Amino acid sequence: MARNKIGSEKLLQAAAEVVGSGKPLTARAVAERLNCSTQPVYSAFGSMEKLKRALTERAESLYRERIAAYRSESGRNAYEAYGMGYVKFAREEKGLFRFLYMREREGAGAVVDDVNLNEILADMGRLYGMDGETAKKFHGDMSVFSYGLAALVNTGYADLTDEEIGRRLKRQFYALYAYYFPDRPQIGSLTEREGEV
Repeated sequence: MARNKIGSEKLLQAAAEVVGSGKPLTARAVAERLNCSTQPVYSAFGSMEKLKRALTERAESLYRERIAAYRSESGRNAYEAYGMGYVKFAREEKGLFRFLYMREREGAGAVVDDVNLNEILADMGRLYGMDGETAKKFHGDMSVFSYGLAALVNTGYADLTDEEIGRRLKRQFYALYAYYFPDRPQIGSLTEREGEV
């Protein structure tokens, strides 16, 4: 009698469901989702570490898709797309967001660890004329705010529309821009800075 082989795609989907349920990601938890033994997990990935790495790659790919969708919208610049994509990813892929961003990490710094960090900093230099060090500090401050919004929508504590998220991100951006560049002309219209967008 031939055995029903469980492929890596099904295992990754089950792993995503496990993290989405809030349970620790273990071989046993994945196996329970698929009503099988833990053997398929180890046959497909070799170790839980490799399964976690594959799930990280899947999550980062979905996150990049959210950013790409916002970047393709007219009237939205690249830096704004990162913030909107990040919060939307937190809202739509709750478990994967928690897996990537709401767990203990060693060596966590002031900037939220982001697969897009190098691209973000390059875009900040191109769009706003920031040197690398200023861009890193500015984005560090902005990422803390973005993380707060993402955590609120991820946990269901706040039900914010895309428009509300966009307004809040813009207000924070304008406030930080005024702080970092007090001698430069301010960007955004007065109504945007006052929160009427």
